[in-house]
Amino acid sequence: MTQAPALPVEYDPSVQEYLLSEKQYLQNNGQYQVLCVGIVLFNKEGKLLLVQRAKTEKAFPEFWEIPGGKVDDSDETIVHAAIRELKEEAGLEATRIVRKVGTFVFYTPRPGGQARWLKTIFEVEVKDVEAITLDPVEHDNYLWATEDEVTADRVGDVSLKYISGDNKFVKLEAFRHRREAAAKM
Repeated sequence: MTQAPALPVEYDPSVQEYLLSEKQYLQNNGQYQVLCVGIVLFNKEGKLLLVQRAKTEKAFPEFWEIPGGKVDDSDETIVHAAIRELKEEAGLEATRIVRKVGTFVFYTPRPGGQARWLKTIFEVEVKDVEAITLDPVEHDNYLWATEDEVTADRVGDVSLKYISGDNKFVKLEAFRHRREAAAKM
């Protein structure tokens, strides 16, 4: 039996299956060609971090999303990719992987057809939730949103545009998971 790689953070057992490299995961799950991760993060008031894609992005400029991105070959595991993406995109240092929030599939064109992507979303706690430093190449702005604001696609005077319905749904799933966990306490 192979020992799972050590993580530099605490983690919930729900993420155990993601302690594999992209290559290993894809070998075991041949229906996917590419893996990516998303990270949900809540502040002390229970609001969710959303980041706005840069105006200069070729794909979906100025749309709102959670931090995340493609799992790289150099990432030891899928969970390591989530930790790296959070640091790269928001400048935040993960301390704990709270849980897997969910997954969804999307497709992109590739020579000879389409690539089937699997996006896995993790809820993460960080060292200092107020220490956000965006990568200006990728994101222009950030805000904290309540569940009602995500549902309404609006935070104050800011209209929230999402890449897809799945992207909105997973944000709402993150709130649902938090409510369920709080009810068990």
